[in-house]
Amino acid sequence: MSLHDVFRACGLDFQPAAILWDLDGTITDTESQWVFKTRSVIEERGGIWTADDELVFHGCSTEDHAEHMHTMLKRDSGELAEPMELFHEVASHMAEHVYSQPALMAGAIDLLEAFAEANIPQALITATPIELAGPAIKSLPKQYFAARVTGDEPIPGKPNPAPYATAMERLGVEPSRCLAFEDSIPGSQSAAGAGATVVNVMHQELKTLATLL
Repeated sequence: MSLHDVFRACGLDFQPAAILWDLDGTITDTESQWVFKTRSVIEERGGIWTADDELVFHGCSTEDHAEHMHTMLKRDSGELAEPMELFHEVASHMAEHVYSQPALMAGAIDLLEAFAEANIPQALITATPIELAGPAIKSLPKQYFAARVTGDEPIPGKPNPAPYATAMERLGVEPSRCLAFEDSIPGSQSAAGAGATVVNVMHQELKTLATLL
């Protein structure tokens, strides 16, 4: 068992030039917390939560998250506020209760460590703003990322390819030689659109890949 077995399981017959990581739901077990608190804010303001709404929030950008909360409350005649005010209600809870010591997805640290030991550059590409992602990054055992792209940067968010393309540019790597780990459809579309090979960890779990090391 070796890293080459991991890469083969990811659909590659070569060692990638860089590993690109999403954060929420990929490295940290925080995606469900975003959904839980967003639902709480919507329902507290008189909105009605549906399964279709939950799908919209999974992996979306800060702006899309805020706008959809506003749209839901307007649709349901709930207590309205500016979109970013609604988002910050959720974000303040996440900052205080989740990101300072986030739970980690099984297998994530094993793979981060293995890639680091093999001297493969790694980058973080997340829709989460740096004021939230920063504490989560610092909570990891070491600094794994040579580059990062966060949700507060002035570029289009996922599913646009821009976040992943920006990370590739910062690392100075060829897109076709990059391997990306994602948990959402928008994130997977973003990474694939930028030219990376994508592993959706909802279908191919990190803990399973880590057993191949």
